Amino acid sequence: MLRNSRLMLLAVVVLVAGCAGPRPGAPGGTTKGGEPTVRVLVLSTHGQATIATTGAFRIQSLGGTLLTSAQGGTVTVQRDGRSLQARLDANGQSAASEDDLVVVPSATGISVGGTWYGGVVRVHAGDGGDIELINELGLESYLEGVVPHEIGEPGADAYAAVQAQAVAARTYALSRMRKNSARAYDVEAGVADQVYKGREKQSRLAAAAVRDTRGTVLVYKDELCDTYYSATCGGHTSDIRVVWPDRRNAPYLHGALDRGADGPSFCSSAKNFRWRYTFSGRELGTMFRQTLPPLLGVPAARVGELVDLRIDGRTESGRVRSLDIVTTTGTYRVDSDKIRRAIMLDVQRGRILPSTLFDIEKVVSDERVGRVSIVGGGNGHGVGMCQNGALGMARLGYSYSMILNHYYPGTSVQAAY
Repeated sequence: MLRNSRLMLLAVVVLVAGCAGPRPGAPGGTTKGGEPTVRVLVLSTHGQATIATTGAFRIQSLGGTLLTSAQGGTVTVQRDGRSLQARLDANGQSAASEDDLVVVPSATGISVGGTWYGGVVRVHAGDGGDIELINELGLESYLEGVVPHEIGEPGADAYAAVQAQAVAARTYALSRMRKNSARAYDVEAGVADQVYKGREKQSRLAAAAVRDTRGTVLVYKDELCDTYYSATCGGHTSDIRVVWPDRRNAPYLHGALDRGADGPSFCSSAKNFRWRYTFSGRELGTMFRQTLPPLLGVPAARVGELVDLRIDGRTESGRVRSLDIVTTTGTYRVDSDKIRRAIMLDVQRGRILPSTLFDIEKVVSDERVGRVSIVGGGNGHGVGMCQNGALGMARLGYSYSMILNHYYPGTSVQAAY
């Protein structure tokens, strides 16, 4: 588990070099010290978009520089068929190209949608007429915009957990860079991958954790790990084979108890370690007519009125494997993590059930459920590292490598660059 070990590292180095090659019209694929350049989708829109800088910048494409400005300002980009058009709002100068456009600031940051980023912004003509704005920057700088949004700012006593988060986030990004090397971008800036908000939230603790673990990744049998993580496991991490049976299986993602030899769960002090939500039968019935059609592909009119809810099987971690929703028109089965999108806390705002680690308390009236309480624990899918558990371990004196080995058993910490 030594950070500087070079054993089993050749495959990882090849992966990093392979996924970080130079890309036309943008800076090279690596920075000083072998740090790869990551491509992050920060905005996808069907209309026009605005990019801003505070200092001099240029706009270039595959053929070279198209426009330059000696001072900061805004650039409006839009699309005409396959052609991308850029206009300098200060003087009206414009240019167009069928290749990607790249806005390169001289030294200062660059803004998209009010969020400031390092590096450059690439404008790509996506599918369906969309314009995709992609932030390209060094991986370590990217991590400084990820770590504080994923694990917060817990304080110096939990520094090892922030380091573990940095390693997990770096490994996740590198694995996606390998997987998506043929696409226009490697990762998205939201929860579909990792929350990334550029320079919006500067954290000294996160920056130190990224710096102190620079280039460090998690490896299993010469391959980068799939370092999934979620907020709170509720006492037992999940098995990827149950949660996401269509994704790559790995023995370090089969789930385990989240505690040491003695004592409570490492995440027991988390806000969502245990929770309860109560609904009337009518509220649930209305909810299911909204949530089941997109999940199961059935018309809302066919869902009917709610009669009963039944849990059908649990996983080894205690999570609900399948939920039967009995209505006046039939029984609808929802499996695994989809259950969280069937029972929602707020349909309009997209707030899903925190986890599938729950039980059901029912009050039945006239042979139908009149009131249902969902009583459970945890927050998130539960696969891989429990972030609140990592914080608990750090405060008990565990190192970041010990935290990672607890949540990804059998893996090793290696230096990729």
